Amino acid sequence: MRRRDGGPATVTRPVQDQAESASRAACQGLTAAGFSVPRTVRDLSELYLTWGMASREETPDGTHWSMPAVLPLPGDLLTLDAELTKRLDEIRWTMRTGPLVDTLINHLVDAGEPQEILTSLDRLASATSQDADNVRLALAELVQSGDARVQRGQEPADAERLEAHQRFRLVMDWDHFHEHRLQVSLGD
Repeated sequence: MRRRDGGPATVTRPVQDQAESASRAACQGLTAAGFSVPRTVRDLSELYLTWGMASREETPDGTHWSMPAVLPLPGDLLTLDAELTKRLDEIRWTMRTGPLVDTLINHLVDAGEPQEILTSLDRLASATSQDADNVRLALAELVQSGDARVQRGQEPADAERLEAHQRFRLVMDWDHFHEHRLQVSLGD
């Protein structure tokens, strides 16, 4: 993503504090569940084996490691408090929707940051080379975070329930967007 003034993006102290807090919480969760905090790759691999997140097979050609196609959620392995569970859910949502939102926002920035556009999921999907379901998720995130509104006529519309062909108005709040989102720009 691009920063509005074109300058370099930096990681702010609150972001660093959140990362350190998450690391401490993870260590506390492990020890509270009776596991030691891994200090080496071997420790980590043994923990993965214990949790079923990895398996290994000794063969004449050496050790073969594999992982399941879908990893268990942290709450499936550890007892987590409600606050940490909520935070992890938010991180998963951001990891899923972040790239989708970035693609949509880059399209809108390239279009001159319009305050409002009349469009459809199909049109946005075509313009961003995404499928309509991914555009729907990106819109839902923008609406949920207060960066945009979706309307059909003068009435609010639920971004998650739009049909791909339905036309709607996407109303952006660019001031809110730029105030609340960290935007990283790679050199051009």
